Amino acid sequence: MRTFFVLVALLALVAVCVVGLWKYSNLFARPSQETVQLDTNKRHALNGLRKEEKFKPHDYPPLGYTGIASREEGAIARAAVNDVIDSILAREDGPISAITVSDLIGRSMKRVGQLETEDRDRTADYMIEVWYLLGFKGSTGRFAYGTALQRPEGYGEPLPPGWKSPTEPRPVGQ
Repeated sequence: MRTFFVLVALLALVAVCVVGLWKYSNLFARPSQETVQLDTNKRHALNGLRKEEKFKPHDYPPLGYTGIASREEGAIARAAVNDVIDSILAREDGPISAITVSDLIGRSMKRVGQLETEDRDRTADYMIEVWYLLGFKGSTGRFAYGTALQRPEGYGEPLPPGWKSPTEPRPVGQ
């Protein structure tokens, strides 16, 4: 009888874990299946972001940013963002899929996994900025958001800090 209760308890624990994992995975939107055209205008915008001095303090809504925690962490975070941009810029003009860009973002976000939360969040903001600069509308499938960060109508990601709309980016370099 005791073995029966242990087995039932074990099965209940496994069921709770499976349901928990399933609910957690549903927090992340499905990655977009879009394809956009990489062209001169998008290259120009990405080059501007690439050259920008990143991870400076700002007070863009909805949350400000106090700046990178340390010089070493800044180097890791900047490299993560710039590597995504460089990988995109290394491609020929023409179609680029959301899956390709999402995979680049995923690999770079793993590199900043040990940074402070605020710095990881700011890295994600830069990744979303790249996403919008390329013209994607769907979700990257890499981030989960609560209700505090609203997504524009028809878009799968919230606006990056400082952006007025999906087609009105913040002034780069300011």
